[in-house]
Amino acid sequence: MMVTRANNIRDVLEHEIISGVRLPGDRLDEPQLTQRFSASRTPVREALVELASAGLVEMQPHRSAVVAEISVHQVIQMYEVLAELEGLSARLAARRMTEEERTDFEALHSEIGRLIKKGDRKNFPALNKEFHNLVHLGAHNEILAAQINGLNKRLAPYRRIFHEEPHDLSVPYAEHQKVVTAIGNRDEKLADQIFRDHTALRADTITDFIAAFNRRFERKSA
Repeated sequence: MMVTRANNIRDVLEHEIISGVRLPGDRLDEPQLTQRFSASRTPVREALVELASAGLVEMQPHRSAVVAEISVHQVIQMYEVLAELEGLSARLAARRMTEEERTDFEALHSEIGRLIKKGDRKNFPALNKEFHNLVHLGAHNEILAAQINGLNKRLAPYRRIFHEEPHDLSVPYAEHQKVVTAIGNRDEKLADQIFRDHTALRADTITDFIAAFNRRFERKSA
């Protein structure tokens, strides 16, 4: 029962961190959390320890835990690793994706195309996430999927400060089309290259990203 309670608390706090309700550096005061969740200190502490192990929370000795803060250089390094892992997932998906999985993958891509033509931006983020998830599932490698998921969770609070969603959705859609074609043709090398480049924080946007990052967190610390 206690494990289940800790998991529930962890899930709520994780969602708040990833969704931006709690920002990097925000305190996670244990007494306040025990009151909020009507729980004893033990499940609250277990939830915070689990979040710390995932890199979302920093446990500070004799002080309140805080939402983990990551430097801009670490964010860029995480994007570098994420891009490589996404490329690997596409390469494995080109090799391992079943016919049924490919049919679902292509159907989702077509659905995204129809939404973009209608100018529907609201549903793009969720469908874009599902597109990536189908590639991860098609790779049939649970360890790889878990690593990608963990990095995405850690990067989520920082994506919101700079172009989480491109203004012209036809650009990522065109990149998606190349991935769909490469996976359909079982072209592992091309699928890897395209999906890696699709995910990477491109060199021509890094300066803008750093500027936005500094503005956001200078205001927070001021």
